[in-house]
Amino acid sequence: MVSWHYLHNCFRGGMVFCNTALISAEDMRSAWTEEKMHRRTLQFFFTGTSLATILEIPDTTDFLKTLIHLLQEYEAFGTAEARSKSIFFKGRKTTADGMIIDEQGEYTYLEVRHIPFALDYTITASTFCEMMCAVHEKLRASFLAERPWTLFTIEYFQRADNRIKKILQMVYKEFEAIARETMFKELDYLIDPMAAVTSFTPRHDHDWEI
Repeated sequence: MVSWHYLHNCFRGGMVFCNTALISAEDMRSAWTEEKMHRRTLQFFFTGTSLATILEIPDTTDFLKTLIHLLQEYEAFGTAEARSKSIFFKGRKTTADGMIIDEQGEYTYLEVRHIPFALDYTITASTFCEMMCAVHEKLRASFLAERPWTLFTIEYFQRADNRIKKILQMVYKEFEAIARETMFKELDYLIDPMAAVTSFTPRHDHDWEI
């Protein structure tokens, strides 16, 4: 939960990321253009609003099972296949962690809908981080109230936690890339202030994950 709260503040801009470089809102919008991050923005928006719905599930095991399915649909929405085939699935498949998901029809838990306006990635991602904090707070309160958890509950928690960590690591790596570029820019300025202002270009052409 601490990591998600930290990222929430980072997305708001003006934070020194992991004691490396100050990342402003302008730095983020320059690196994460609307075109580049369009799919991710929708992923975070739809998943965040869907999390608000499933947070109402009272039973911890049922909540975790639903959370796992939602995170599976989050991943499916971001794949190239999902882009080309809209929001419809075909057949059934078994995931790497042994869960079977039905791919017939629309998403079950991911609330996909038409958005008639452009979403800002940094604002959407910041709100998504808040929702992930709410998920962890619910699980923490559940553990304190119900402990010890059953083996089934622990297993579902581990599956959900593994998927959540993948998202967390992805976002951290992208912030690290921006911090690195910012540090290169500052070093160029210290070495040759005039040249850095007139001819600075990014050293890396990043291929962002979606």
